[in-house]
Amino acid sequence: MQAVRTAAQKQLNQRMSTMGTTYVRSLFGIPFLLIFLGGAILYTGRGLPEFTLPFVLHTFGGAFAQVVATALLIYLFRLKNFAVGTMLTKTDLILTALVGTVLFTELVSPLGWIAIIVVMCGVTLMLLGKTGTGLFKTRGEALSHLLFGRPTLVALACALMFSFSYLFLRAATLALGPENHFLWRAGWTVVLANTMQVVFLGLWLAAKEPTVFREMWPLRGIATFIGLTSALGSIGWYSAFALQNASYVRAVGQIEAVFTLAISWLYFREKITALELAGIAVTVVGVLMFRLV
Repeated sequence: MQAVRTAAQKQLNQRMSTMGTTYVRSLFGIPFLLIFLGGAILYTGRGLPEFTLPFVLHTFGGAFAQVVATALLIYLFRLKNFAVGTMLTKTDLILTALVGTVLFTELVSPLGWIAIIVVMCGVTLMLLGKTGTGLFKTRGEALSHLLFGRPTLVALACALMFSFSYLFLRAATLALGPENHFLWRAGWTVVLANTMQVVFLGLWLAAKEPTVFREMWPLRGIATFIGLTSALGSIGWYSAFALQNASYVRAVGQIEAVFTLAISWLYFREKITALELAGIAVTVVGVLMFRLV
């Protein structure tokens, strides 16, 4: 669903700003998330949760970190060598496991670490296939800029903020009580987090890009589709966070890259390179390894 949503956003972004396109995802997704929450309440027989300080703070931390990470990613697109930076954002796979082990309650098994590294290698191969291996044929000062330049630093900061967002949201679902049904915990967390993001981004857009709000209504058809696919993707993410370590969920979620390539090939008629095919194979192997963890 996230891959489909991204493809639709690619089209909407031609008629609306990047931040406006991002806001559409959250705003138009709210009604579908409320339907999911209502279904989870009816299914589990549980009503309002106890809005404890840990639950609210962890949800706020996850929602805020995701907004900051998205802003950094958008800024990264404007920099030179952003393709290298985009690859470095995938270090969030490793960072989530490392930060989760040190600061949160993540327990990653030896096989889990191997699977995470395999998935990261597969995603890297796909990105290299898309951007070209000539990216790294550089020396001296150019190499120094590649390693320590602004795109690299922004990308690593972006990856770290995404990692914190996953870990905070995982902690938020646990704060509602691991003994409670995962759909009920996921429902309340995703609705609260998404509502916070609508408020954050809404205030920012009102100050920086107020025309975005007038542009949405004529584009309500594709905006609703983006909201639906985004909501379904978020429901999958949050439900998974309620069930399993954030580092495992994030690694398995990289299968999205395979779906994205498939969409670019089938729908946008873009060519797939041999490196991308190799990356798909390695990523799928890594994802399947989590069945053994």
